[in-house]
Amino acid sequence: MNTPGGPVEPHYRHTQVGWVMLAVVLVAAALFAAQTGLRLPGSWFLFAILGLVLLLFGTLRVEVGQDAIRAAFGVGLIRRTVPTREVAAWQPVRTPWWVGWGIRIIRGGVLWNVSGFDGVELVLRTGRRFRIGTDEPEALARALEIELGPPVAAGAALSEPRGGVRGLAWLLGSFALVGAVIAVMFHFQSKPPAVRVTPAGFAVDSLFYGQEYLAEDVASISLEPALPRVLARTNGFAGGKALRGHFRVEGLGDGKLFVDRGHPPFVLVRLRQGFVAVNFAEPGRAQAVYEELARAFPDRVAAPGR
Repeated sequence: MNTPGGPVEPHYRHTQVGWVMLAVVLVAAALFAAQTGLRLPGSWFLFAILGLVLLLFGTLRVEVGQDAIRAAFGVGLIRRTVPTREVAAWQPVRTPWWVGWGIRIIRGGVLWNVSGFDGVELVLRTGRRFRIGTDEPEALARALEIELGPPVAAGAALSEPRGGVRGLAWLLGSFALVGAVIAVMFHFQSKPPAVRVTPAGFAVDSLFYGQEYLAEDVASISLEPALPRVLARTNGFAGGKALRGHFRVEGLGDGKLFVDRGHPPFVLVRLRQGFVAVNFAEPGRAQAVYEELARAFPDRVAAPGR
């Protein structure tokens, strides 16, 4: 209830969940986790950014009151208030899919939307337009009619967003950006690893799955003409012939592969827990790595297949 001299309470209030935004963030997080195993330094920073996106744009709250129409994304840092006296006209609208979601520029104004295609468009006395997306268009329309009167009749000066070229370009640009990121990740993941041997152990350097191993964890070292059958990828990258990361291998159990299939021999280091296998397109590089490991740990050298 509104009290004299007190704040005017809205008679309509609704918060819409941004399922589109939620789906995009979750898919991005899942793809990143699947490819990196969350072992990439700074992974927490990416997830913090994704979480911030959800906090800022995960929902859209709309309020209609006697004095104003208010819209706010997420936790309310991004908000807009339109006094009812500044609204010249309004009408229900449908927004084409290619316009997108979030905050979008439309002909003569701006669109705020987190999911779906329904909305209402306000025309201000300045001529600017403010389009608000909603998942309950009938209820929002009734609330606006109480405060603003009936909507503008069909055929009046309210317009659809500016042609599909801009929205389609944005959509294609988004796909191109995602494709470019995937292509860059694929390129760097497919690059051969680097192996460093020290008296304290050895290290395999790779984009996401590189790791250092202590000398006391090395159980045996062998140069294998072939690897047993790969049973499953548990947390790694598999693209073309390249296998990088965590895999389950027949007879070896769970361990790490940094290999390109079809290029023997393979340097196999059995560990106290798990294993590491490395190879290169040039057989001589694998032989050189094996010999360096054998010189560093002569008591761990084993015959192939053992």
